[in-house]
Amino acid sequence: MYTVLKRKKKFSQKYRVNGIEIFSLDGFLMPTKKGKFVVHGQTIHRVKIINKQLAYPIVYQKVRKKYNRLISLLTELLVSDDSSGDCFREALNQIEKFRLEVKNKYRSYLKRKELEMMSKQLSTLQKQAKIEFLVLQNNLRNIYHSEKGK
Repeated sequence: MYTVLKRKKKFSQKYRVNGIEIFSLDGFLMPTKKGKFVVHGQTIHRVKIINKQLAYPIVYQKVRKKYNRLISLLTELLVSDDSSGDCFREALNQIEKFRLEVKNKYRSYLKRKELEMMSKQLSTLQKQAKIEFLVLQNNLRNIYHSEKGK
């Protein structure tokens, strides 16, 4: 015969508060340059904001900065006179990278109206880059076929 003993698992108090495991909660992890905050002489690592209303201004500011940098980069890439088409490919890659980042990290904290506005502007820039890339590819094919035929 055997008996089953129920033993309570011991958890470190550092990771649990009132029976809730802190690192398993969904929330926005506050960005820092040095990876820590210092408050009244105490060092605090990994500050996570759980309330979406409190996280919204921080996330909005961060996404807006990235969006503005992306727009300036895209306008610079689309205006440049690159005959190989690398600038258009880079523009398309940057747009897709930004979209995936917003979708995976920040979508739950931003408002739908802001997401739609950014999406519309990025989709128009993406269409423009695709069209210019296709035109450039067609021109290069025509030049190649005309030189090959001579």
